[in-house]
Amino acid sequence: MQRLAAGLLCLSVLGGCGGKAPRQYSVPESRRLDTDLDHAREATTRVLADRGYTIQRNDPATGVIETDWLTVNPDYSANLFLTENEDRYSDCGKPGLWKTDHGKQARLAVSVFAAGRGQTELQVRAAFRTERTVVLLQIATLPGCRSRGRLEEEIFVETQVWALTNHLQRLRRGWQ
Repeated sequence: MQRLAAGLLCLSVLGGCGGKAPRQYSVPESRRLDTDLDHAREATTRVLADRGYTIQRNDPATGVIETDWLTVNPDYSANLFLTENEDRYSDCGKPGLWKTDHGKQARLAVSVFAAGRGQTELQVRAAFRTERTVVLLQIATLPGCRSRGRLEEEIFVETQVWALTNHLQRLRRGWQ
C-alpha cells in the first residue's frame, strides 16, 4: 500500500511539472530603406510572395500588409524532455509533461510608410505559433511562440536588396 501511495505521489509531482516559457529576445522594430514608398511596397509584397506567404491585407492608405499563417517548420517537435528540428526564427519554450508541440507557423504584419525624400520606413512584426497537444486527452491548442528577430531581419535585408536591384534595372533600361 505504501508503494502505491508513493507511486501516486510521484505521478502527481510529475504531473505538476510545467513546461518552460520561451526566452525574451531583442527584435528589430524597424529599418529605413533607401527607396521611395511605391518601390518599397512592391519590394515587400514580392519578398513575402517569394517566401510563400499569402497576403491577407494590403492597404496602401495605411501602409499595412498582413499575411496569413504559413507553416515555416513542419518538422519541429518538442516535449518536456526532447526538442527536435528547432529553427532559428522562434522559441516556443518547452511544453509541460504529457504535452507535445508539432510544427511551427508564422504570420507577418508589415508597415511601410514614407520617411523622407527617397526613403521609406519598414516595420516587420512576426507572430509564431505551434500546435500543442495534451497527449492523454488529445486536446490541441495553438500557443504563441516568441520571435528571435531573425525572420524580421531577413525580411528587412531581402526587401532592401530587391528594391535596390529593381531600381538598378530601371536605371539600366533608361541608359540603353
